[in-house]
Amino acid sequence: MKTQNVNYIGYTSQYWWLMCSAGILFIGLGVWILASPVSSYLSLSLFFACGMLFAGVFEVVFAIGNHTNLKGWGWTLAGGMIDLLLGAYLLYYPLLSMIVLPMIMGLWMLFRGCMAIGSSLELRAYGVLDWIWLLVTGVLIVLLSLLIIAHPLLAAFTVVIWTAFAFILSGIFRIFLSIQLRKLAAK
Repeated sequence: MKTQNVNYIGYTSQYWWLMCSAGILFIGLGVWILASPVSSYLSLSLFFACGMLFAGVFEVVFAIGNHTNLKGWGWTLAGGMIDLLLGAYLLYYPLLSMIVLPMIMGLWMLFRGCMAIGSSLELRAYGVLDWIWLLVTGVLIVLLSLLIIAHPLLAAFTVVIWTAFAFILSGIFRIFLSIQLRKLAAK
């Protein structure tokens, strides 16, 4: 069965798998971080940077590949570019990134959480019944980000756990969104 190129809430169903790939990558990174909490803080900043860099690549390709039929594709492109630039920055300056990692992570999560909330509300407008789970995930991402921004010193000590949960929640959101896009395309 050929995947239809259906445009919903600014996303097209043709490239749903790119969003799913980013979600799988984020969940994998989150599980790895939880499984190896003794790893050095430097390696965490490097893995965080790599995860953001590759997720940014996926989203940029998704946005550019759909720019002609994607409503609001600039927001998706902007989100991907932010991930790409922050990931590249963290890779280029690993020692400096260790100092500012909690604040960068908190601001990045805040941006992603707000995007998740917006996408869930747009899905509700299209009649998707499971939109509430996307909203809950987005709100949890925002709450975690605000906790990190408000207490960066505490976040520096617990960054392993907070980062793992943030990656897992972002991954769950992206996979769930890709599933919803695929379901909408089948209608």
